[in-house]
Amino acid sequence: MLTGIDDVDWASMGHAYTDSATDVPDLLWGLASEDPARRDIALDGLYGAVHHQGDVYDSTVACIPFLFELASMPGLPDRAAIVRLLCSVAGGLNPDPAELDAPFEDDRENAAYVQLYLDAWAGVRERADAFLTLLGDPDPEVRAAAAEALAEVHPQPARVFDALRGRLPVERDPEALRALVGAIGELAGAHPEQLGDTAEPVLREMVLSGGADHELRLSALVQLARCAPRALPADSVRIALDTLRSAYERKASAARAAEPARERPRTDTMVSYLRDLEATHYALADSDATPDLLLELHHALGDRTDLRFPLLLGQLGSADWGQRMAAIRMAGALMTGWRIPDDEPLLALVGQLREPELRLNKAALSELRYLAPVAGVVADDVVAFVEDWWESGRTESMDGLRWLDTAIGRAMEVLALQGDDRALNALKSVLSRLDPPEETERWLTAYGPEAGAELGPVLHERLADLDPDDRGVNRRRLLDGLGILRHRPSLPLVIAALRDSDDDAATRRHALRALARYGTAAAEAAPLLRERVSGRACDPDRTEAAAALWAVTGDAEAVLPALSAGLRSQHRYERRVALQVIGSLGPAAVSLAASLRGPEPQGVDEAVALWRITSDAEEALPVLSHHWTAQPVHRPEIAACLVAMGPAAAPALPLVRAELSSPRRHRTDTTHETAHAAVNVRGDVASDEELLRDCRRIVAAFETD
Repeated sequence: MLTGIDDVDWASMGHAYTDSATDVPDLLWGLASEDPARRDIALDGLYGAVHHQGDVYDSTVACIPFLFELASMPGLPDRAAIVRLLCSVAGGLNPDPAELDAPFEDDRENAAYVQLYLDAWAGVRERADAFLTLLGDPDPEVRAAAAEALAEVHPQPARVFDALRGRLPVERDPEALRALVGAIGELAGAHPEQLGDTAEPVLREMVLSGGADHELRLSALVQLARCAPRALPADSVRIALDTLRSAYERKASAARAAEPARERPRTDTMVSYLRDLEATHYALADSDATPDLLLELHHALGDRTDLRFPLLLGQLGSADWGQRMAAIRMAGALMTGWRIPDDEPLLALVGQLREPELRLNKAALSELRYLAPVAGVVADDVVAFVEDWWESGRTESMDGLRWLDTAIGRAMEVLALQGDDRALNALKSVLSRLDPPEETERWLTAYGPEAGAELGPVLHERLADLDPDDRGVNRRRLLDGLGILRHRPSLPLVIAALRDSDDDAATRRHALRALARYGTAAAEAAPLLRERVSGRACDPDRTEAAAALWAVTGDAEAVLPALSAGLRSQHRYERRVALQVIGSLGPAAVSLAASLRGPEPQGVDEAVALWRITSDAEEALPVLSHHWTAQPVHRPEIAACLVAMGPAAAPALPLVRAELSSPRRHRTDTTHETAHAAVNVRGDVASDEELLRDCRRIVAAFETD
């Protein structure tokens, strides 16, 4: 056993903690120990030092043949963990030297660093036939790990596929069967031209004939959705929901059973900690992989919203509140990333407010905050939740919580983001007693100057009461709010904030933006603004001052020099402000047109500004059409420009109609997110709804004509 281990010059090698790897042989021998505690310590040491945070050292490469020998030893416990360690060392796909972040300045050192990763990858791949042998190992955990390893590192995917398919009829262990199915799907996804057509009938058969093993059928369904979505059976949603119900039943049954006796001692290692964590997760929360599989299924289905929304409705109706918690997170990801076909998903989400479990209530309200622009249909339900809360005497501890983190705070924010006047009293109370939160600007924007007028005096009083030396975020947020509301009595306070801000650049910028929002109502600020605009050419706020002066006076001649300087700025934000103001000047900014036709390819802001100056659609449309496809994030401002173009926008109609038929919201149009990111990243629903409204206006105008 471990033949030749003493012949390796370990002293000349290193790992994460030392330049001498003489401790590595003991770690390798520890993996072969009969003592489970020693095996844990050895595996922990290998991950912690020899393969620290995924790094590869010369000692890591030297370990590879010995790890294979240990993994192939019949009867040795914990060999599945060794197989997974080998896969981690290999790093999966062929490493790209350009993507390896070599840490050295010397080229030779960097080349040696990169070579270690290439050697590790090659060292595992050239021995990967050993994993084929392990597919028939007596230990089902080893068989499962071997299947996963083969899909990741074996250099002959067709040969591996045949071996995996051949194991399906004889494999009896549920976990190993699911690993086989997952590996077949991974191979087909990685080699679609070579294996896609071959994998489709295999996976479809597993979906249709998986029998009572609902998880196996769901695993196959996930892989089928990934590599052959056209082959999904018509009852895919029912299959997934059957798995959900089965998981709940097993969980309820497990909760009634006594906790099983511990089979191995705990050790002070990360390996032991993670094993305990996994055991606790399976015993107390989800007794199977169903939640993770449903997440993977949603991700694999992608734009198949005809399946995803019915699946979501079933998840939100689960008898298990834990499953509903996972469904709420998915509801937010789905409805912010994809367009909602009808009101039913929102109604199912707001239905969680009628549950007694506070965590369900708060999770649903958190997602409704992101969905506020389309959630007006459930505003009455949110109000009913608030009323029931007070009438029933429910309470919630405020320990360590902001007001917005409470259930009532979240409910009020949902209403505020819809401009619902039933939240105004709560907002007045919050803004008069607490520091204005980050969300204040979005609330006030939703109300606007008229509906939010009664909040103006509250902000005015808070700003007037601030200590003159307070240059913090509170002053800036109050200035922003007063500008949005255009509260006339507060104008002297805003002007004073600008006048007194010579040593406070942040306050100065926010005061200038507030005055721009006041527009012509802030005429008394014009002299001060002219002074700012005619100041030093390098003044970083000169462009902002020009924007405010133009909004207040409409004097194009006074702002053109500052805008010209802004176009030459190296600061991206300052240049964008200049472009937006130039666009609003229209033909009055014709003297700057040549500056927008520079040698660099035009961006969206340049093309929009140039069109507003020249009205030359033939020049602007090719640029706007390019960016529509290349940069979906800019589609709202492009669509607004197309609306203004009128009939001249006809060449862009195919893009507009395609947008209206797309299930995706524009900000997720070209992203390739992981399953984790797809749940935790929320799209900008408000801007997408604006885009859809403008697209409908464009199409309607041509249909009317």
